[in-house]
Amino acid sequence: MSLSLKHIPCPAGPNCSAYMCLFGGHGSDQDAAEPPTGPRLNRKEDAATPGSDTDTVGSRKSIRLDSTPSTPSRKPPNLPASRPAQFASDTKLAPSQLRSNKRPISPPATKRISSVPSAAKPIKQESLNPRLLKHSPASHEIRLKLVKMLHAEYKRLNDELKKKAEKSDHRLILSDQALIARVLDEEEAVAVGKASVYSNVMKNNVMKYKRLKVEDWFKQREMEKPVGRKRQHDAMEGNAVIVETGLTPAQEVKLLQRILTPVDYLGNHGYVSTIPTEEDVAKAKAGLDAAQGWEQCDRCSQRFQAFAGRRAEDGALASGGACNFHWGKSYFPTNAPGDRVKQPKRFLCCGQQLGDSAGCFTHPNHVFKASDPKRLATILNYAATPENPNAPTDRAVCFDCEMGYTVYGMELIRLTATSWPDGAEILDVLVRPFGEILDLNSRYSGVWPDDLAQAEEWRPGDALVSPQVEQDDAGSEDGQVSKRKLKIVSSPAVARDLLFSLIAPSTPLIGHGLENDLNAVRVVHPTLIDTALTFPHKNGLPYRLSLKNLMSYHLNRKIQQEQGSKLTGHDSAEDARAAGELVRFKLAREWSDMKRAGWRVADGEIVSPVAKSGMSNNSGGGALTEEFIEGSMA
Repeated sequence: MSLSLKHIPCPAGPNCSAYMCLFGGHGSDQDAAEPPTGPRLNRKEDAATPGSDTDTVGSRKSIRLDSTPSTPSRKPPNLPASRPAQFASDTKLAPSQLRSNKRPISPPATKRISSVPSAAKPIKQESLNPRLLKHSPASHEIRLKLVKMLHAEYKRLNDELKKKAEKSDHRLILSDQALIARVLDEEEAVAVGKASVYSNVMKNNVMKYKRLKVEDWFKQREMEKPVGRKRQHDAMEGNAVIVETGLTPAQEVKLLQRILTPVDYLGNHGYVSTIPTEEDVAKAKAGLDAAQGWEQCDRCSQRFQAFAGRRAEDGALASGGACNFHWGKSYFPTNAPGDRVKQPKRFLCCGQQLGDSAGCFTHPNHVFKASDPKRLATILNYAATPENPNAPTDRAVCFDCEMGYTVYGMELIRLTATSWPDGAEILDVLVRPFGEILDLNSRYSGVWPDDLAQAEEWRPGDALVSPQVEQDDAGSEDGQVSKRKLKIVSSPAVARDLLFSLIAPSTPLIGHGLENDLNAVRVVHPTLIDTALTFPHKNGLPYRLSLKNLMSYHLNRKIQQEQGSKLTGHDSAEDARAAGELVRFKLAREWSDMKRAGWRVADGEIVSPVAKSGMSNNSGGGALTEEFIEGSMA
């Protein structure tokens, strides 16, 4: 690499005696003193000295690939007198004529994203030959023989499953290479993990699959599919998860005893396990008399006075005027990717920030909710579930209550019960509350004023579930849509008696947030399964997961959805069935764990591993002996 210094004056000036001095400013080269004014096209051209042999040769060797030759009529400006015009025209060009002798740089190639999905990673091709191990537990001949025997049983089960499987079950069928990989994986696991008893374990595995039926193999393949992948597949396909336990309804009911949720020590969270005494009820009544009906609004937190039986002066049910509130819950909005700024809370109903306004909805009355069991007992005391010999023992009961606001707090206005596990409705009635109604809470309860006003009275001997009646889509003036005309009972006490006619103390009661339903109907029941406790929140009580979220996450089902533009509210029958489906999902996982621990079904009964081993030892039939295994290998 050469560097030209001709534009720098020589320190020695005209007296310089150096041969071919690198600097300029000598008397013989006047043009070398001025620095270059334009871009250099060639390093050799810049380093050349005018008037010397090297300058002539360098200028001739300089090649301009894409420059345009100057015309004779154009004269370069400011040429020195001592330099020929032709030579100057070769070294200095007009700015418009200067061009680079380098090729243009093309932009980097853009990555093209193929619309064709990449092919799945192929399974490693292996032969039916035991894998090479550092320490082999047996000779290669024995290992190969056991591998072939195990592969033969796997292939038999897979071929039978292929003949009987439906189109939707083809994903359970293994390919030939998958069968080989499964056999080699199982054999390698035994060889590494149980080397000392390798032969016995492999022979037992061979006999286990030799006795396995195709129905049991189907269930085993179904259970081997991870729950998370099944849920993801069903979510992508838009299909609801279908829960299958492989047990009869009676066996499922008997197995519910393993997932009961005791509530004896959850009194601080609203669960009532003992009936309030008469002394406690009397003290609660004295406190209410002293309060003179003053309450705190459950919606806007304003103090107001509720008048049971209406105020004598004007017939008002509550003081304090209208109530302004947000009916939606508050939440934290999700931040955009990369945004770490904490967003303020907003309301689901209107999207306003917390504190921007007093409310987006107005109701004529303030409302309140009483949760103290002693105070609730002043209106209707609790009752324990009585013995009922007529209650079926091969079913559980799912139930859900809808509540509305009255001058006595929140009271029962609808009671629904369904049988488990089939989900058939066995009770569905409206309930006339004790106190005057302040708000039916129709947005959530699904009970509207017309439903109570037009309902027929229920009388002893009438069906507990009204027949399905198709109605026009006009609905009522409030916009509700009633699919069935329900009958109404005279009080919550009558509704409780109807529920008692269906259950016994040993009957499992299933629901979501059962403390609210049990307090509304004033029942103390010993056998409960609460899905809010069965599927707990990660932070524990009092935090809970909603029934809607649990159904969406575990079973990929949507509940509590609005239909069309009309506001319908919740359907208590739908909520009761949803809680039952969640319990069945939990039961299926529990039974899967039990089977892995050695439980099985024998003669219609669920047999524990201890009973199973004792029975086989006493009978002696079907025991796996060494002679039997050796005979089968011969």
